[in-house]
Amino acid sequence: MYYRQFLSTFVLLLGLFDLSVSGQDAGLPELTIQEAAPQTVDLSENETNSTQSIVAQDGETTAVEEAPKGGEELERGSETIDTNALAEDHLEPRRIRDIDLNLFENRLKLFRGYDDWDNDQIGRWARVDYLISWRRGTRTPVLATTSTPGTPIEDAGVLGLSSTSSLMGSNTLNDDSTPGIRIDFGRWIPGSDAAIGARFYSMFDAGSSHTFDDGIVTRPFFNVDANEAQSLPVNFPGSEAGSLTIDSTAKMIGTDVYVMRPWRSSGIARLNFIAGYQFSRFDESVQISNNSTNLDGRNSIPIGTQLEVTDSFRTKNVFHGGLLGLSSDIDGGDYTVSFLAKVGIGGVDHTIITSGQTIITDPGGGSNTLDGLFVRQSNRGEFKRSRFTAVPEFSVRYTKHLNDSLDFSLGYSIIYWGHAVQPGNQIDSNVDMTNTTSQPTMPFDVDHYWAQSLNMGVTFRY
Repeated sequence: MYYRQFLSTFVLLLGLFDLSVSGQDAGLPELTIQEAAPQTVDLSENETNSTQSIVAQDGETTAVEEAPKGGEELERGSETIDTNALAEDHLEPRRIRDIDLNLFENRLKLFRGYDDWDNDQIGRWARVDYLISWRRGTRTPVLATTSTPGTPIEDAGVLGLSSTSSLMGSNTLNDDSTPGIRIDFGRWIPGSDAAIGARFYSMFDAGSSHTFDDGIVTRPFFNVDANEAQSLPVNFPGSEAGSLTIDSTAKMIGTDVYVMRPWRSSGIARLNFIAGYQFSRFDESVQISNNSTNLDGRNSIPIGTQLEVTDSFRTKNVFHGGLLGLSSDIDGGDYTVSFLAKVGIGGVDHTIITSGQTIITDPGGGSNTLDGLFVRQSNRGEFKRSRFTAVPEFSVRYTKHLNDSLDFSLGYSIIYWGHAVQPGNQIDSNVDMTNTTSQPTMPFDVDHYWAQSLNMGVTFRY
């Protein structure tokens, strides 16, 4: 009531002041958002029509006559003043008071940035996600073949013959789903509009193991000396007894250390700028191994001679670089939808490691060690290259706020490498058995790579 009386008195005094100035209209008082913010004025129709107030000044009391009712007119010389219009003019600033100031101030931040970021962002968080991940597998040439029963051993498993079919080859290895984990933690810096955080993720080892030991089993290759396709018998009824095993592995880890600063806002949405350091690495391997025992003594080979052949291809991709990105949070009240788009810019080190050997053990116990089948003098060893590249990442997350300190979330993310080496691409099946040429070669084939995951997790805020 006090404020209503004060405003009515203020309106009347201003009208009287207007009467005292001949031929001039008094300007409306300026009203800022800060002055208008404390309360909303609700004047009833009777209270706007008339009011009476007492103003005290310097110890003297002056009676203020009752204001004219709405619709009455005041005469001043030749001028006629409508009191209704005068009251409406002075009540116009009510429109400012009716604004949602919180929403208004948030919208202002869209233009001025976050120089004055709200204190309620100060806090800590820790998020743990369980991942179900998939990655781009590695393709290989044909590594294992078979033939129809009755095929001569010289033609068994030879590529290009109608009797030959593939047991393993032109396949994609390491592309099965695997579990993983991701941890993200950090805090808003007190007295600042920035946050610091760190993230670690690991996609657990993927891989497979395939063993072939039934019927005709061979390892196909192209003999450059004879200029023809051939095969190495591993298991052949009546001639060789053995097995062929193909193993593959893949693992991936990464970490980020970053600074996050709010950048823009539109009331319910926030846009954050991210900068920092990024590290990621993934390793893969393919190993082909076979062992067999001679049963028929063909080609003057003593019966009982054992043959063990192993070829191994391993690759490493290690990235170090700077991190730039944007994250966005859209607030829906009891839930939040978040987006992350970032890119690591820096250098990647490619490493290829190959090894191979053949061990021949005669029935008497003597042995001899030679080169492998696909890894020989021409492509054995460790090969390295470095290059500049970018590693982008995108993710989306839905978060349900369970209470003030606990959230549950579901999401999807993908990481992409523009340049990577994988073991299957480094296998050359052209073989020089005499080691007089540079075959098999080391192609050092560089391709792209990706890893994606579905995730669910919990976030603790404190």
